[in-house]
Amino acid sequence: MNWHRILIACLISAVCYAQQEKTPPRSSEPANTTRPSELDQRRAAVKAPSLKVSEREAASAAAAFLDWAGASTSGQREEIRRMLEEARESKGIAAAFCEEANRTAESDFTRSLLALSILGEMRSPVGKECFTKLLHLPLPEKGIVADGENVAQTRLATLQAKAVDGLAYLREADADAEVLWAVGKHSSRIVRAEAIEAYLWNHQESREARETLLKYVRPEEKIFVDRVRRDPEEKAEVFNRKLEAFLKAHPEAAAPAPKQIDRKGDPARPPRENEPPVR
Repeated sequence: MNWHRILIACLISAVCYAQQEKTPPRSSEPANTTRPSELDQRRAAVKAPSLKVSEREAASAAAAFLDWAGASTSGQREEIRRMLEEARESKGIAAAFCEEANRTAESDFTRSLLALSILGEMRSPVGKECFTKLLHLPLPEKGIVADGENVAQTRLATLQAKAVDGLAYLREADADAEVLWAVGKHSSRIVRAEAIEAYLWNHQESREARETLLKYVRPEEKIFVDRVRRDPEEKAEVFNRKLEAFLKAHPEAAAPAPKQIDRKGDPARPPRENEPPVR
């Protein structure tokens, strides 16, 4: 065996590798210099598709509106609300939003949630029927389990929680009855907790609403009735006072104080740089 040739080949390989390491990585793709504010301007300039269409065009109009709403900016929220309020009496549009939510529940979870949110904002009688049917679907018993959580159950429960929001936002007696049923009887804690939150918010967190909830809520979940929420325009000091009152009433919800672990001399821990030796 020619050891001389092998040595030369190894040296050449080492030199080439070192040169490669010194060369910074490069990309053949051009840099994207578009600022987020410019992207928002482009999105805001897109005209909203009309919902004032015939029954035959309702499905395509609803799909186009979802595409536009999903890419809209925060400054277009009021425009979305206004358009949905104007379309409230359109059964075809409401039914199309419901159908889109059902159609994409498995294939496009985010779009399904968006469709339910849009339908809830309409406050349509068609929405009430759609939400009620979705709320009472049984959770799947089988499915992929990740970290002890059934993914299919969580996905459906999250959609059902959005349906509860839509029912509570209707602020009607029969819709409230479904929300209160979910507070105590639904099998998912996700839905029960959201039902409590939605009922309180839509009843201005009044004393009467709290008293009503306490008749339905499970004993171990009464803490959800006192759960604090920070409003978008609320100052930090105001929220902090509410949080302090909540933790005073429910000390079990407070995070434990951090503990410092002395690991000096622990052979499992590698020594830190410049750390003095343990004596």
